[in-house]
Amino acid sequence: MIHAPATLRHLTIALDGRAGMWRFGRETGPDPAQALVGRTPDEAARLAPLVFNLCGAAHGFAAATALGLPAAADGAAMARETVRDHALAMLHTWPQALGEAPDRAALGLLARPGRPEDFAAALVGEGADLSSFSRAELDSWLREATTPTARLLARMRREVDPAEGRAGLPELMAQDVAAALDPARTPGAEGLRETSALGRVAHTPLVSALLAGEGPSLFVRLLARLVDCLAALKPAPLPTYDLPAGFGIAPAARGLLGHGVRLEAGRVAAYRILSPSAWNLAPGGLLERAFAALTPDPTARRLAPLLVSAINPCVPVTLSYAEEAAHA
Repeated sequence: MIHAPATLRHLTIALDGRAGMWRFGRETGPDPAQALVGRTPDEAARLAPLVFNLCGAAHGFAAATALGLPAAADGAAMARETVRDHALAMLHTWPQALGEAPDRAALGLLARPGRPEDFAAALVGEGADLSSFSRAELDSWLREATTPTARLLARMRREVDPAEGRAGLPELMAQDVAAALDPARTPGAEGLRETSALGRVAHTPLVSALLAGEGPSLFVRLLARLVDCLAALKPAPLPTYDLPAGFGIAPAARGLLGHGVRLEAGRVAAYRILSPSAWNLAPGGLLERAFAALTPDPTARRLAPLLVSAINPCVPVTLSYAEEAAHA
């Protein structure tokens, strides 16, 4: 299981030019889930989304389910969290990494929500059903590049070898999360998994074809965030999970989120939360594997932030490069 008494608070990824490799530094801190211990179920359910305000709606749903309380299946709120998370990356982080200006027009639509179809058009153009595209239709859409997001992805397609940052692990399933949350299991019993937007949209015609052709490349992972964002603009019923008592799972923006609780005498005796990053940022996990496949050369300054964004950690990440380290 992915478990530690402390929680990852910050990740540093440094390019060691002399060794020609990436090094990872992890800063941990107290587990904030311990703030829920000793609370009544009602108190813990109210507090969980405040303690974990990133994806608060998803945390609230998972907490209520784990605590045995009626969980308001607010799929719309979770969808809004997903849209906002993806959109800020696509409209601000990606342009910044590529030395371009943020898409302020689309950011304005995000800040003033109106019709979802208007925001979708700002991302992909009028009427573009991206998830159902064939690879030929994708190529045509990239050539036309009628939106800033399309132009960024077209540039990535032209300039980046699909082998850069290509890595993948088996998709995390609900039973994996429940097993890892189970206090009766031995730590370390589960294998590494990944959970991300890519897994949610891997079944779509476009992403399925791309995965078959080039695997989980950096471009495919970035495109998957766009496809997932478009899907979240049209919220669907929440998936249902067959879980034992004391467990709750929610589809958060970054992947599957799990809560596990043990109650004694009507109060929380133990509480455990596994965020998507507990899997994706684990030693030897998805992020480390992806960086192992990223060539440590001058293009790393441009691609490394995009690779971090493609995997989308729940914690702050600092990138450090060889020339900076040399003057430290």
